Amino acid sequence: MRSGRGIAVAAFGCAILTHDDARAQDAYLQGVFTGSIGVTDNVSSAAEPPAGPGPDADGFGTASPGLIFTYTTPRTAQTLSYTFSTSFFFLHSEASSYSNMAMWSGRFVTSPRTTLTLGAAGSQGQLNTFQLEGTPGTTTIQGTAGGTTNFVQASFNEGFSFQPSPVWALGQGATFLVYNPLQDRPQRTYSVANTLSAQRIFRHDTAALALSVGYTHFDNVPVTDTDPATADTTTAQDQLLTTLVASWQHDLGRRFSSQLDLGGVVATDLTGDGDSIVRPAGLAALRYTHDRGEAELAYAYSATPNVFLQQIQLSHQLTLRAAAPIRPAWHLGVEGSAGGQIAQPLETNTAGELETGPTTIAVITDVALLWSPPSVIPDLALALRYQHTNQRTEARTAELPDTRIVRNALLVSVSGAFPRRMEAGSRISMTQPFGSAGPVGPPRRDPTPIEPPEGTEPSSAGDAAP
Repeated sequence: MRSGRGIAVAAFGCAILTHDDARAQDAYLQGVFTGSIGVTDNVSSAAEPPAGPGPDADGFGTASPGLIFTYTTPRTAQTLSYTFSTSFFFLHSEASSYSNMAMWSGRFVTSPRTTLTLGAAGSQGQLNTFQLEGTPGTTTIQGTAGGTTNFVQASFNEGFSFQPSPVWALGQGATFLVYNPLQDRPQRTYSVANTLSAQRIFRHDTAALALSVGYTHFDNVPVTDTDPATADTTTAQDQLLTTLVASWQHDLGRRFSSQLDLGGVVATDLTGDGDSIVRPAGLAALRYTHDRGEAELAYAYSATPNVFLQQIQLSHQLTLRAAAPIRPAWHLGVEGSAGGQIAQPLETNTAGELETGPTTIAVITDVALLWSPPSVIPDLALALRYQHTNQRTEARTAELPDTRIVRNALLVSVSGAFPRRMEAGSRISMTQPFGSAGPVGPPRRDPTPIEPPEGTEPSSAGDAAP
């Protein structure tokens, strides 16, 4: 941990000393930092009795320094970043966590009609499922397991888009992920997916069709055993997800837009007799975008891998995310996420048939009150943040209790960047459960021209997510 802190501090100092020269060479070097101090009533996301030993309360602190380097030319844009994150508890040091993360992404205009995107990321550290490094507007709503795990993770992504006309775009995107806990009989996860999409742009609407095929391999999955007298065993699982969705986005005025995705997903168990489950897939979202604020209300039903629980989950999810000013004259604002998820894992029963397992219901609220000092201190923000998590998983038999995890956290944080950001970024994450089903963002009222101005890129459909 000390070596990681030293690298981050040196990188931050390098950003301060060299940013003027870097900017003159079409390069930009920036140091970023987020730190907080607070209290929580559940340090390790422990389950409540009788399913678990019960939660412990403690005070904690977090720190997340990082460095971002951006290099651009008229036809390329590349970003390289490093972030060191740590959370430490005052009384329960065994639950403290840290991570080192490095990321690279590149976008290349290969011709007036084509664009290539590439990306890679790697992280290593000790992970506690109690994480607060992200902002309230980007909090992930999904089931988690308690405890602390040492891990290594790597991911790669690739995307290619072709725009044969001002209103048509074709895309392809591929992703690969490996998650490896550092423990005896590691519960590794390997996941690879590829997506093909077609998009038609109208004056006030965007239509798209996307086909995605994803393969996931789980190592050392615990075999369900309700008899405590028998020894626990593990197995490997291979599952295939095939998703086809049609997407329609519509502008509702200059600030509002909507999206409706309809389709289906086929989940296949490759380790058994190829048994499959067919389910619908869909998304309905209403979005608001403005220079000063943004919001999204979305419902989605989808099938996605969960590397922490080592399972593919079929889930209903409802989320509300927003970021908006309260009193611009006082530099006050608010941002946050609220929502719930009802998820069922795909499992193979004793007869070798694919079925859904016990239901997990997760509810989360994450909100922050922000204050930004006057512009003499650029990109500095103070936040008072509260997070509430409530998760309940049904027991497999009537004799066993349900597992319930409840956690509350209250903290004060400070974040900043030097030099200041060139342009404001989004404070919330929009819902895109089907990858390349279509772009999400400000309303688009005119088709993008084929020939891009110098230094920009043509419209893309199918770029891989970072």
